Amino acid sequence: MDRQARRQCPICGGSASTRAFPYKTRFNDVVFDYVRCRSCSSVFVDPVPDANTFALMYSKASYHDVHYIDCESAHYGSSARLLRDFLPAGASVLDYGCGLGLFLKALKVEGFSATGVEYDEEAAAYAAKNADCLVFSTASFFSQRNKATYDAVHLGDVVAHLLEPGATLGELLGFVKPGGLLFVEGPLETNPTPVFWAARLFGAVKRLFRPNFIGSSPPTHLLRVNAVQQLTFFTRVERGLARLHWDVHETGWPYASGGVLKRAVAGVAVLLGGRKIFGVTFGNRFRGVFRLPDA
Repeated sequence: MDRQARRQCPICGGSASTRAFPYKTRFNDVVFDYVRCRSCSSVFVDPVPDANTFALMYSKASYHDVHYIDCESAHYGSSARLLRDFLPAGASVLDYGCGLGLFLKALKVEGFSATGVEYDEEAAAYAAKNADCLVFSTASFFSQRNKATYDAVHLGDVVAHLLEPGATLGELLGFVKPGGLLFVEGPLETNPTPVFWAARLFGAVKRLFRPNFIGSSPPTHLLRVNAVQQLTFFTRVERGLARLHWDVHETGWPYASGGVLKRAVAGVAVLLGGRKIFGVTFGNRFRGVFRLPDA
């Protein structure tokens, strides 16, 4: 690296060693490096985006309306039904990082009492109307005088976006009743999968011929991990967590919507998704349900 990293690993607190795929990007006039942790090999963004950059990355217009406005509901319905294996109808579920409210709607279909939290205030207002339930902005949620508690907290595609995931998750668990549930799902961007291998190979070749190339995408995923690193993170934040469910699966993203060659790679990845080969489970997404200790 051409400068000393200013950030410690958000997974284990270790220091950065070398740049890692996808190397670097420029957004809001700041160059962000993707660096690998010397201790746990997780990849994270350095430096930490400031408040202005964070707000630009996650505004409703530039993020939610681009990536989630046309999302299909099948994924959200499947996740909400998974919770029915562990919670009775009527249980209260907090969806932290609820986006436009799609999972909140799925929770209500399954008979749960749903409440949302979203960083962007415009997105929070949209989600409240879309799902017809209470949705806080992040600022208003954490500033409550009378803190409510819930039977479960859900983070869907959220952990990779958090500036300090350990601290945020630890604080959120304080809103869960003793013996309640933590339900987390999201991407595994460095887990074994043909899509990841193809993307990393293409990125390495591009870097070989264009060593000074800097991308232009916002660094929305501040953390890139594999399945082992992700699971270890949860048990490190709360050592009393009991694992009730853990699965790794594959969607082929983002190659599934690409050209013929990319779709072929995505197809192979989907066939391998969830399979354990040489002790490693292939896939680019995870779902985990954990029970908190009783009081």
